[in-house]
Amino acid sequence: MHKFSHIVVRWIAYVVILSALLACQSEKEVRFAFLTDLHVEPGNPNELALQKVIHEINSDDFDFVVITGDLSNMGSDAELKLLKENLDQIKVPTYVLPGNHETNWSESGGATYQTLFGDDRFYFEMHNYAFLGFNTGPYMKMGDGHVKREDINWLKKVLSVDNDQITISMAHYPLTEGLDNWYEVSETLKKRNVKLALCGHGHRLQLLNFNNITGLMGRALIGRSGDDIGYNIVTIKGDSVAVKEKLLGKPQKIYRRWSLSNTTQIDSLPKAPKPIDNNSVLSGDLVVEEIYSDEASVMGGFAFKENALTWLASDGVLKVYNALDGEFIWQKPLGKPQYSTPVLYDEMVICGTSQGFIKAFDLNSGIERWRCKVGSPVFSEGIIDGHDLYIAAGKSGFYRIDARSGEVIWHFNKVGGFVQAKPCIISSEIIFGAWDRHLYCLDKSTGHLKWKWSNGHKAILYSPGNVIPVVANECVFIVAPDRYYTVLDLHDGSVLYRSNEHKVRESIGVSTNMQLVFTKLMSDSIVAFPTQNIEDGSTWATNVGFGYDHNPCALIESDGIVYGGTKNGELFAVEIKSQNLLWRYKISNSAINKIECQNYLLVCTMDGKFMRVRI
Repeated sequence: MHKFSHIVVRWIAYVVILSALLACQSEKEVRFAFLTDLHVEPGNPNELALQKVIHEINSDDFDFVVITGDLSNMGSDAELKLLKENLDQIKVPTYVLPGNHETNWSESGGATYQTLFGDDRFYFEMHNYAFLGFNTGPYMKMGDGHVKREDINWLKKVLSVDNDQITISMAHYPLTEGLDNWYEVSETLKKRNVKLALCGHGHRLQLLNFNNITGLMGRALIGRSGDDIGYNIVTIKGDSVAVKEKLLGKPQKIYRRWSLSNTTQIDSLPKAPKPIDNNSVLSGDLVVEEIYSDEASVMGGFAFKENALTWLASDGVLKVYNALDGEFIWQKPLGKPQYSTPVLYDEMVICGTSQGFIKAFDLNSGIERWRCKVGSPVFSEGIIDGHDLYIAAGKSGFYRIDARSGEVIWHFNKVGGFVQAKPCIISSEIIFGAWDRHLYCLDKSTGHLKWKWSNGHKAILYSPGNVIPVVANECVFIVAPDRYYTVLDLHDGSVLYRSNEHKVRESIGVSTNMQLVFTKLMSDSIVAFPTQNIEDGSTWATNVGFGYDHNPCALIESDGIVYGGTKNGELFAVEIKSQNLLWRYKISNSAINKIECQNYLLVCTMDGKFMRVRI
């Protein structure tokens, strides 16, 4: 009995010691530097500011550094390589995420980012805490932020492990309405012990309510006044967190302390309402059917022939799907990421890849028929004209390729930025824009430059880089991020009309009789302009009621009705004759990428939904 008592006492002692050790572990402090919105480019003030901040961080005692996006201004290879050289000077582990400036205008489509920094998501543990980060886009076009379908599935898997660690999430976009699938993301995070969500994007230190998760927006590298350089410091110990603002060369300034176990510090802050998954306004006899919902996102569009539906998904897979029997004909991994839209020609699927190729595959078997190396990531949708493929090839310019063999007929490479959008092709000209401030017109037969035009703006971000031009009555019509509606002479590129009376962006279309050009404004309305008597300005405008929008999805017209799509998944129809809104239907919370009219509307959205809308 005496021996048994000793065993019990010894066992109790072990339990007490173990409990003390665990308690000690849970109380161990984690302290990290939190940077965001660096906006570095070679030679700008932000580059020098970052170097000074890195020097200061190295003189302090941090467990790690995290940077939540907008590392650069354009996501260019030169900017990212410069950033990598600077960030390699940090002496503690550094975790980096892209922001919209890396994903929206990237000449490599994000490939250079992944080469330099690794994956665009991460998960690691330290003491009794877990930290996870993920990309929030948007991807190669204007629109809301978006967490890819495969990243949401990854989050669900990572967070499915049942443990009592406090988890901190990190992303560039705030987990609110500017992120199209914010609600699904925040609900996923809430299923495990996510107590704090760090973000950037707003450039100011701010406490936020992310669906009852405490959100912390970090200050930018250079503040709004332009002369204050700084970063954020986060310290977690046990159940408490302290956030400080650190201005370069000045003492730390406490911003806020609170307990991670409750949300009282955000209870009075506004939070976004739960989104409505789908609804209709004036829907009439509309019948909406889902064809397929992908497990990955879709950043481009689709091609459709008879029952074969094909697209490239964000998981890098080219997919051909039988829309009649609901089965895949074949799927082929091409590598991540992918953004281009396939085209169909003579029982072949042809697409550009982010790996610098244009490839053709047998529509029925998936066997590769030919490939053409262009050397730069390809983002665009090509056009088949006769037996030839005309396609933009990123920084490599523009190609005319024999679609039967993959042989290059001509190659125009005199562009100063990357070419992204689908071109406009007419009888003897090809017109396309580039992210170098210019719109180009080439001779269709030879590929020789006829003219190029610039809007005169110094900022590259105002380029006609993701614009599909419209040609009618010997005129070229474009809308661009400079928010001007511009009409050029087809023959010499001279300006015939230019106005910013209506705040247009990158969404445009033309009527089947070529008499009207349609544009979508950045707030609520579409506006029609004549293709003759262009100096008269707009013909009519209709308030559709979609709110603030900058989705570049092209407008199309069929049987006297104009169809368009928004950044938050609303499809709408306006009758030309009456100029009235016929209906508006929400099919997703993500951007509509492409609309095609068969005997019905075929629509795809960024979150991987393919819908048939019978009208």
